[in-house]
Amino acid sequence: MLTAEKKYTLDDLYIGMTAKTEQLSEIYNKYMILLYDDMDSREGKLVYCKDTQDKDYDGWFMQPKPITPIFNDKDELEDMAVYDE
Repeated sequence: MLTAEKKYTLDDLYIGMTAKTEQLSEIYNKYMILLYDDMDSREGKLVYCKDTQDKDYDGWFMQPKPITPIFNDKDELEDMAVYDE
């Protein structure tokens, strides 16, 4: 039986925590980066979580390990809403 993955909230986050991309899908308007040990890893370590992109954010793209940048835009999500008339 499959169990649902815990979805994290902003209050749950801390640098160095281990998470999967889908567990961060309900955190909006934060720039986050997950760092993986290798290409086959499903969980990564949260190494960046801020309101803006800065030199630290850009620096993560220059190192050799795989990363996943994450930004869930709340406004874009709301624009995708479909209404029946």
